Amino acid sequence: MYWKVAGKLDHKRTLVLCFCLLVGLLHASSVVAQDEDKGTQPQNGGPMGDISDRLAPPPISDTPTQVELGHYEYYLYCMVCHGDRGQGLTEEWRNAGDPADANCWQSRCHASNHPPNGFELPRHAPPLIGTYALARFTTIGDLYSYIQASMPWHMPGALEDEQYRQIAVYLADANGVPDLNKDLAWNILLGKAPTMRANPEQAASSVVEPEEQEAYPGWSTPLLMVGGVVVFVVVFVGGAVWAYRHRRRPKQ
Repeated sequence: MYWKVAGKLDHKRTLVLCFCLLVGLLHASSVVAQDEDKGTQPQNGGPMGDISDRLAPPPISDTPTQVELGHYEYYLYCMVCHGDRGQGLTEEWRNAGDPADANCWQSRCHASNHPPNGFELPRHAPPLIGTYALARFTTIGDLYSYIQASMPWHMPGALEDEQYRQIAVYLADANGVPDLNKDLAWNILLGKAPTMRANPEQAASSVVEPEEQEAYPGWSTPLLMVGGVVVFVVVFVGGAVWAYRHRRRPKQ
């Protein structure tokens, strides 16, 4: 009788322990998910805002500066991959609009089998605004030459030279370079540094290559949940076997 009662009690304790472990792991996964969401915020700070505001074209004055024109060109040709605030192709940016469009690489969307008038979206697009974002470039001229030769992703070199210059000037302004809204000649602009947020000499050691970014985006939460289920099953089965064996012990 003793072994039967003890087996039942220990089995109940085992179930309670399993439940507590599972609740703890689920809570930990929710905390990690919140941290991951925070990690997708743009580096230049500020609230994300409504998606309609984020997708609206930037304002242009009656006598637009090169920075304003560059911002508009960025909006047209760069924002889809590099984000509305230059944060890159983050998970948050992909999920900012219609959830049905979050997976940009689904069949016949922006995958290799895209429609004739579409294009294949890159898996990684680095941030262009923020600390070290442009650290590899020594001057605005270097930045201009790079984007002219390689951007937009699906049709490199398709824009006019003036459009590439305006985009380069806008990115430098967004990265803290002062006095770019003045009417400066291009031969003066191209010699300026493209960023005030990093020392260009640190480029080799500080720039994160695109393939290294978000190596395993969003894996932490599902791994914790799977781990919680596995722990629950192992402890539950182990407790059940232990209780079953103790019930079969001969009465004293």
